[in-house]
Amino acid sequence: MSALQKRVEAMQKIGAGALADQALRKLIHLQLQKYEKQLEEVQRELEPFEKQHSMSSEECHRRFMAGELGDDADIIDWMGLYDNALLYRERIETLHAAG
Repeated sequence: MSALQKRVEAMQKIGAGALADQALRKLIHLQLQKYEKQLEEVQRELEPFEKQHSMSSEECHRRFMAGELGDDADIIDWMGLYDNALLYRERIETLHAAG
């Protein structure tokens, strides 16, 4: 059992489970705001790449993973940013599911 689980169980045992739940919901909300802001920033950074190459980041990622685009530094930078976007989306989905 993790330390977090022990803490939550202790709060529940003393009748403060609702307080612990409220605190966790606030933390989830704050983390959601953080990742949503970071995702917006990354999406703004992706736009110039998409315009320059006339394709979406999703299409570029698919083609890059299939080995169709080579290893041009510009594409590598673009895909690094896109990986960040995917990570933030995953974290947002995880937090929404928990909230």
